[in-house]
Amino acid sequence: MNPKAYRLPTYAVPQRYDIHLHAGLGSDEFGGTVAIALDIREARDSIELHARELEIPQAQIEAGGRTLRGTVQLDAERQVASITFAEPLPAGNATLSLAFAGHLSKGLEGLYLAKDGPEELICTQCEATEARRIFPCFDEPAFKAQFAWQVTTAAAATVLANGPLQSVEEHADTGQKTWTFAPTKPMSSYLIALVIGDVAGTSEEVVREIPIRVWALRGKERMGEFAHAYTTRLLPWYEDYFGAPYHFDKYDQVAVPGFGAGAMENSGLVLFRQALLLMDPRTVSWGQEKSIAHVIAHEFAHMWFGNLVTMRWWDDLWLNEAFAEWIAYKAVDALSPDYEIWDDAQRSMASALQTDALESTHPIYSPVETAAEADEMFDSITYAKGYSVLRMLENFLGAEVFRAGLRTYMREFSERNAVGADLWHHLQSASQMPVTAIMQSWITQAGYPCLDAALETTDDQTALHVTQHRFFSRPGAGADDGQTWNVPLVIRYEDEDGAHETRQLSAEREAAVTLDLHGDLRWCCANAGEIGFHRQNLERGLLDRLLANLDRLATGEQMGLLDDQWALTRNATRGIGQFLDVLAAMAGIDNHHVLGQIVGYLQRIQDLLEEAGDDEARRSFREWVAASCGTKLSELGYAPRAGESQNQSQQRMHLVRAMAMLAQAPEAVAAAEQWQQREAEDPAAVDPNLAPVFVGAAAQVGDAARYDRYVAIYQRRRASGATPQESDRYLHSFSRFRAPELAGRTLELIDERVIPQENIGPVLAQMFGQRHARPAAWSYVKREWENLKIVGPLWIGFLVEASGQLPVTLRDEFVAFYDAHLHGLAPKSYARALEAMDLRAEFEARTRDELIAWFKRR
Repeated sequence: MNPKAYRLPTYAVPQRYDIHLHAGLGSDEFGGTVAIALDIREARDSIELHARELEIPQAQIEAGGRTLRGTVQLDAERQVASITFAEPLPAGNATLSLAFAGHLSKGLEGLYLAKDGPEELICTQCEATEARRIFPCFDEPAFKAQFAWQVTTAAAATVLANGPLQSVEEHADTGQKTWTFAPTKPMSSYLIALVIGDVAGTSEEVVREIPIRVWALRGKERMGEFAHAYTTRLLPWYEDYFGAPYHFDKYDQVAVPGFGAGAMENSGLVLFRQALLLMDPRTVSWGQEKSIAHVIAHEFAHMWFGNLVTMRWWDDLWLNEAFAEWIAYKAVDALSPDYEIWDDAQRSMASALQTDALESTHPIYSPVETAAEADEMFDSITYAKGYSVLRMLENFLGAEVFRAGLRTYMREFSERNAVGADLWHHLQSASQMPVTAIMQSWITQAGYPCLDAALETTDDQTALHVTQHRFFSRPGAGADDGQTWNVPLVIRYEDEDGAHETRQLSAEREAAVTLDLHGDLRWCCANAGEIGFHRQNLERGLLDRLLANLDRLATGEQMGLLDDQWALTRNATRGIGQFLDVLAAMAGIDNHHVLGQIVGYLQRIQDLLEEAGDDEARRSFREWVAASCGTKLSELGYAPRAGESQNQSQQRMHLVRAMAMLAQAPEAVAAAEQWQQREAEDPAAVDPNLAPVFVGAAAQVGDAARYDRYVAIYQRRRASGATPQESDRYLHSFSRFRAPELAGRTLELIDERVIPQENIGPVLAQMFGQRHARPAAWSYVKREWENLKIVGPLWIGFLVEASGQLPVTLRDEFVAFYDAHLHGLAPKSYARALEAMDLRAEFEARTRDELIAWFKRR
């Protein structure tokens, strides 16, 4: 058995922690004491709890009216502290008191220094199993308890904790203060949080008796006003939806200058990357604004789903994250329908469909034994496939029925732990539908079905004949595996009377869905609203009808159709020429979501042509892009116009990207360079939707002098307290400079700590995504592997997967390096990276001649 898979015994259960921590800026040492109120359920002479990289010099327990000293033995491999006493402890209440000491983590987990240039504070990140690095505790989700904090630190610092502040005591002799906080409601240890530093907040606002504030480094608090206002709207919506009041005593959100994840849902004290909480309405793009709203909504949803009702163990992590992701989209759609947030969600669902088509994918529900395995579950399967499956279920059961089941689930398991089966039971009772069977088929199986759809007519009746089989990206994979799903089929079609919808639950390999037609069938979509987590492979006649009636489809259906056609091309069901024909047919759709998707596929076609190395085909591609996008961009222009729609504004962004970066049209490139110079002088002078595109396009044709100017702008803005969006648009353009020596310069910026720790992983991943930067990024990863571990366990997996974009000629080197250095870390990411590398090589070789011929025929 893996010693890291060890689980604590349950004969001693924590009820409350009273923690006194001494920590502060300027020292990497911390220490303190913790008194743990225990319920001892079985007489034993020892107690086991978690501790990692801590010293525990003192231990004693008060039990049965006596005080006993304990002997501490630390097991580094199991991350356990065993406290042994001279005699068995009697069953009943007891208080275990421990002294502890440790050092701030060098990564972005546990108790650590969050730093971005001159900005710094001390904060925590405890999910999944990092609380044990701060103080000895029972660090498993099922051990819920109250946490009461006291923190002694420098007098100039402000301290935030999960619970409300009760008092601040000054110590004139030491120049310090002790901050005392009220105990929390019962919660799991992975949800504890602290912030120590010079922070300031928005004005407190009480909504339904809950104080709400957004905090940031002093001087940036006004950048939290949008987040503050949005949160005040979310709280009533969530309370009304769940039929349960917000459970904790306050709701603070903090922008942290160094955070490994996007955000973390600690009870009452949620921590965020600065770019996902702070903004200036004058310089934030529409997409960035929506992202902030969505992340806020996701973390807030966890206060009910995850914090009030908590998973029993990490193998149900998916339910926490998938649910929060699904209801965040639902909440934002309800509060801000103009955001068109469900169409944004289509992109993350498409990413999950791509990942889940790999043979190396994993089921949504996967057994988890160790912390490393839990960390690797934070992926697109857990989040995007998970929320897509929940959305599909809600759509099939009905929104009100689904909510009714959730409400009874919340009532039964409030302040307790639950498993997925508990939720299915409540949804099944509310709907009288076989929810357990449906969900078991979706969460315990890897992959998803492709529905081959064809029309069949018998006895004057027309039906859609659907055959399901597992979809793989690799041509010919799993042809006869026999896998099936309980598919909630929702079919949309149109006849002479208009559009109709029909529903049917299909668990068999083949199904016939009768279409009640009046006159001729005009078109038929086998995935209404693109809500089902499956692909549709339409017979040619049905595909042609859809392409002839694209304006009758919803935006999500249009996006799903194009995504399915690309996937069918990737696995050799279709030829790439046919995909390009479909792409051309859809180019006239007047919708920014579809246009953005098309430009994304054009980028992939450009990459294929770069690999193919045919100059004539590349020139023809650029001309084709210019012909497809140039006229529309000329009509819209390079600057917003009074009274234009959001659709026009967003289309301009995608058109500039296509013309400047793909068509490489001289006029568009020159315009990007001019607008970038204006942005450098005044970020508010340029449309924030276009600013990142202009900055990126100018970088793509930039020289060393421009690179140096970009670095200077980035550093100046960061030092002056500019919004994260204004500085990050330069940071995330460094990888676009094409000169090899500039790729090396970006890597030097990591070593020089110009690029902050939280962005090392993202910048390296961006470099792996750029053909010209991959060799330098790979050399750096190999050379600095041991130092790169500071990016944290989440980003190790992401980096491994990103490096799978290397050419297959480096496969042997790739395998040799990771086999020697991963030591069991990120096995899922490693497998996906290898498979993606092999698939891309096969696809490039298979499509090369047809792709070149298609463009030369133009």
